[in-house]
Amino acid sequence: MGKVEAYRGDEPYVFVCYSHADSGVVYDDLLMLGGRGVRAWYDEGISAGARWRAEIAGALERSARVVFYVSPASLASPHCQREVDFALDRGLDILPVYLEPCELPSELALSLGSVQALFRYDDERYADRLVEACLAAPGVARRVGGHRPPARRRGLGWPVWVGGAVALVAVLFALWGPLMGARTGVSAPGGEAARPGVGDAQATYLQAQALLMRWDKGDNLAQAVSLYRQAIAVDPDFALAHARLSEALRMRYVLTGDRSYLDSAADSVARALALDDGLAAVQVAQGRLHLVEGNLDLATVAVERALAADPNDADANQAMAKLLERQGKLDEAEAAFQRAVALAPDNLVLRDSLANFLYRQDRYQDAADQWGMVIDAAPDHFGARVNLGAAFSGLGRNAQAIEQYEQAIAIRPSYMGYSNLGTAYWREERFEDAVAAFEEALAIDADDWLAWGNLAFVYTDMGGREIQADETFTHAIRLAEAGREQNPRDPWVHSDLALYYARQGDGELALRRLDTALALSPDSSEVLMAAGEVHELLGDRETAIDYINQAIAAGADSRQLTVNRVLKPLMSDPRLAAAD
Repeated sequence: MGKVEAYRGDEPYVFVCYSHADSGVVYDDLLMLGGRGVRAWYDEGISAGARWRAEIAGALERSARVVFYVSPASLASPHCQREVDFALDRGLDILPVYLEPCELPSELALSLGSVQALFRYDDERYADRLVEACLAAPGVARRVGGHRPPARRRGLGWPVWVGGAVALVAVLFALWGPLMGARTGVSAPGGEAARPGVGDAQATYLQAQALLMRWDKGDNLAQAVSLYRQAIAVDPDFALAHARLSEALRMRYVLTGDRSYLDSAADSVARALALDDGLAAVQVAQGRLHLVEGNLDLATVAVERALAADPNDADANQAMAKLLERQGKLDEAEAAFQRAVALAPDNLVLRDSLANFLYRQDRYQDAADQWGMVIDAAPDHFGARVNLGAAFSGLGRNAQAIEQYEQAIAIRPSYMGYSNLGTAYWREERFEDAVAAFEEALAIDADDWLAWGNLAFVYTDMGGREIQADETFTHAIRLAEAGREQNPRDPWVHSDLALYYARQGDGELALRRLDTALALSPDSSEVLMAAGEVHELLGDRETAIDYINQAIAAGADSRQLTVNRVLKPLMSDPRLAAAD
């Protein structure tokens, strides 16, 4: 079975009991369950022996429900028999899932014969029933609410701290993009006329596609969601419409942080997969959803399936580029980004995605060139202007950055525009303007710790605002700690917290959070730069210089030091590589 990440956290989950002879079928179910928000544990990557038995027993005891895949192979498997016996002895809830017709042995029939079972081989609604049964287990239901996704520099689109490396990120437009290909298979098999109403569904679908391409304008994204749903109402078996709806809902989640959109997106892509899992666009939608959830392995499987179905699908190539980048294969990633743009040169989202990749590699001029092309095609694109401003900031062209941010805000006021404008003002030591810009950003979204942290840095540099700075850092810490609990594997939240604690003089917590950030992302120039700043704030100049040298070796631009008021004094230290 291909690698599917088993759940390892502390929240309730289902335990999957199966025979490895059935792993192909079970793997497909694990993919589907993961995409629809079900936490599942199975015996992935456990070595044999006593540790294996102990882990199995522990995982069983902690599970909320056991999903037992019933087949001749599992009924003959000693491992499955022991797991089921253990579950029965502990009084655990067992859900039998029959992979094929077979008769339970008498000892199991006595215990499971009266239990409501599912029949994978003969139930059109099997997938929905399995998800419902898993989510009905105590505590396994998906979390719904208005929680913002974890903030990520150079990733999902939230601005970075101004007190650190000042690597502005305005990837508000970097949402992986809508899938823009045309629908295939409109005609019925054998050349027969399409079903009544299918033509109307196609026309409505194309309207939604056009709106999604310019999601940045007005309420285009909300209208696109509505039109996709209208198309599906006319033609419920329209697999591509379900996939595109999933994409639009995922984008709404990225922009708003409202988890309910992500849950609805998972439902839509599951329906698309059930209708036609052979379509590249359907697999791409599934892969993008997995990546948002942090399931890199599942995302890779889906995108590989998309490329196998259609190697020339631009969105599949772009999705693979994102995955290659996450794996550190930057040359391959760039080639895939370039191929995606070559396959669909008029797709603004794909070009923006390439620009974001170039920006993340500190290739600011190359990124600016790509965003300039987006703006040439769509002068009113506020997201592209915010992004172009970030590239200008990276190039040290702060006046041009401010101009782009101000134009973006004039087109459409946004959290990102105001937050990045505040950082640009801070660089120019226009502190009052910076405070006003951050306050505008927080009026739009008061739950993002990064803007609060940035505002605290500005108060610190203004002088005479020490009390406000301390109170604002405390608020940023409270929000960031909540973010850390939500996503403990996010290195950026740990590095942000390290800086905040260092600013407040709490060296113990600062170093603890920093150690975690470095463990999670040891080669990140941004994390290494933050490490240097933390140690400089804590009075350890030698260690600070060591980390700054590592950051520069990892690709950090030494010009970042000149705009960092904590690190700027290090520029004259002969031990610093940038001092040469």
